[in-house]
Amino acid sequence: MNAVKTFIDTNVLIYAFTANEPAKQKRALKFLNGCLPVISTQVIKEFSNVLLKRNISLQAIKETINEIIDVADIADEEIGLIFAAFEIHERYKFSFYDSLIVATAINSKCQVLLSDLNPQVIFSAQVKECQSTEKYPS
Repeated sequence: MNAVKTFIDTNVLIYAFTANEPAKQKRALKFLNGCLPVISTQVIKEFSNVLLKRNISLQAIKETINEIIDVADIADEEIGLIFAAFEIHERYKFSFYDSLIVATAINSKCQVLLSDLNPQVIFSAQVKECQSTEKYPS
């Protein structure tokens, strides 16, 4: 099976890089190892914030982000994505930040959006011509 370009949402990174939920960590690592990961700067910021709130050292967070950057394509936030997110938000009534995740996955030409977001958010990625989606099990 060929690895596919997969947008990774924040929650999947949190599962992969923290040991609070070993079953979810194992599953997240399996997904990450089997795909061509794409992560946005938004996801990196959210991930960093969660780790800081969990009192993870700044040094450990920096090292983890460097590990991520080494293996993932990083999608920068562009002004056009904000306007695309507005359209998704208006059409589907998703939160703005969920809409921005979907817009970035679409813009990055990902085939999969891996998240445990509301299934409607995943659906919108499919509607916008991502070829497939996968809901990360809770």
